[in-house]
Amino acid sequence: MRVLIAAVLLLTACAPVARPAATEVPASPVSEPTGGETIAPTPSPTPVVQPGPVLDNPVVTIANAPFPVAPTFTLTRAAVPTDDFSARWGIERYLEGLDRYREHGDYLPARGAFGEAVAAALVESRTPGVKRTFVLESLRIEALYKKPWGTQALADVRVTIVDRAVGGSAPDQRETGLLRLAGDKLQVVDGWDASRGRWFNGRVPDDPAGLRESVGQAIGLYLRKESWTAGGPVETYADGFGMTPFKTARNAYVAAFDRARMASRTFEDVTGAIERHDTFAELPGGIATARLSATVVTTDAAGRTQRESVTRRVKVFFGNWMPEVVDEEVGPGAWRSGGELALVEIDVNLA
Repeated sequence: MRVLIAAVLLLTACAPVARPAATEVPASPVSEPTGGETIAPTPSPTPVVQPGPVLDNPVVTIANAPFPVAPTFTLTRAAVPTDDFSARWGIERYLEGLDRYREHGDYLPARGAFGEAVAAALVESRTPGVKRTFVLESLRIEALYKKPWGTQALADVRVTIVDRAVGGSAPDQRETGLLRLAGDKLQVVDGWDASRGRWFNGRVPDDPAGLRESVGQAIGLYLRKESWTAGGPVETYADGFGMTPFKTARNAYVAAFDRARMASRTFEDVTGAIERHDTFAELPGGIATARLSATVVTTDAAGRTQRESVTRRVKVFFGNWMPEVVDEEVGPGAWRSGGELALVEIDVNLA
């Protein structure tokens, strides 16, 4: 068994939500009249009120222009916990992925150079007629790193993995090495290449095109939360999860719109540009600052439409969940958060 201890990013697919089957409503029993009885008519069913139009996120076009990427944020080494549950969970999910790949060849829980090495080793380890499974024999967390706001970022874990033949039909094979796990819910993302004295994948370079696309999607969702159409549902900007000073202030801003006076409010011609992306030297993520321009289209209760050009500046956070706007400039150098982003509250993997 070679280089099976390598970095691997586990992607948890969201299972499709099952739609309930349509339920037939039994017809009301019909009674035959007897004698002089008067049969009351069956009441008509309550009409179903159809919801109004639901808005899509406005299309946001981010300029294809270069922007600086700076390793502004520094990871700090933290005390190694006595409880290794999180690391153990991540490694065991990784080994389950290796078992599935070796048996079915469908999804490999590894990427990049590490994934290539793991795939080759799994092919070599196949034994005709023998079913094998990977077992975590031991682990020791050697280093733990946190982000500046306190979220767990990386863990380097020394592991011994056994490649065991089910039923003892072949000898066990063992390998000991160093795995790197990442995230608040630790998942294997890299492995140490002892022959070269470095991580197989190392720091994955930032993809400017991917950053632009993600920033555009985050801004589109952000603007839709303060948009509505006549008769459409009222969206709640943010619930109680991960509340921050920014979200509290943002809720108040959205709630202040006079929806009785403005029958609709939407955005058109939204364009933007990334000014800079502040990230880490060791791993992707961080904060992209972007400026946007748009036309706000409002219609009053009498049907009169107005258009207003606006420019705004926001910060988009890339953490353990989907990119999201976490602050907005409300004046020169003044931000809606008041300077307290409280990222530890939202840098959480919700999968």
